[in-house]
Amino acid sequence: MCDERLKEFSRQRLGGRPVPEDVRLLATAQWEGRGHPFEQFGITVLEPSAPHPLTDFSYLSDKERADPDIMANCAASEQMATYLKAVAQDEDGSFYGYWLHPQQRLDRQPPPVVKVDSELTYWELGGRTFSEACLYDIAFDDDELFAEVAAALVKLHVPVSAGSREGLGELPADPAPEDVHRRLYYAERERLGLPAES
Repeated sequence: MCDERLKEFSRQRLGGRPVPEDVRLLATAQWEGRGHPFEQFGITVLEPSAPHPLTDFSYLSDKERADPDIMANCAASEQMATYLKAVAQDEDGSFYGYWLHPQQRLDRQPPPVVKVDSELTYWELGGRTFSEACLYDIAFDDDELFAEVAAALVKLHVPVSAGSREGLGELPADPAPEDVHRRLYYAERERLGLPAES
């Protein structure tokens, strides 16, 4: 059952790219009910068929949908969803995904992991894998928490390449997601005939 789900995850969430090993292990543990260490922080792997968080506008009121500026931002978000492959979401509405912009340098492998919060702020995370990026985010400046979660990941056979958050390093996204979103938003405002923002 998990194999079919993983194939669907690859198709729906990653545009047909192979599911990275650490994501496979996290997803399988979650789907089989064994759990993974990020769940205690409210972070769960998205279902293959779940809507992309950047394209889910079900929360908008009719008044907001009639606002061209808001809809310009929604259109920019929809375009961003083609570059940012959502993998997991937390209970606060933030999500984590791979940044796969076509202008991203080819030597940026693995691709950077980005966190997007409910205010559409893009956070570039450290780490060389999806799991390390989530660990980088939740540990912040708590070395004890880092060690505890890293040990739990290793028990799941998910390796962690460093002994501290600082040791994970960062994989900068280039171009920066926030800059790309801003350009798309301004282009959409122009297309809708809205005045340029000062």
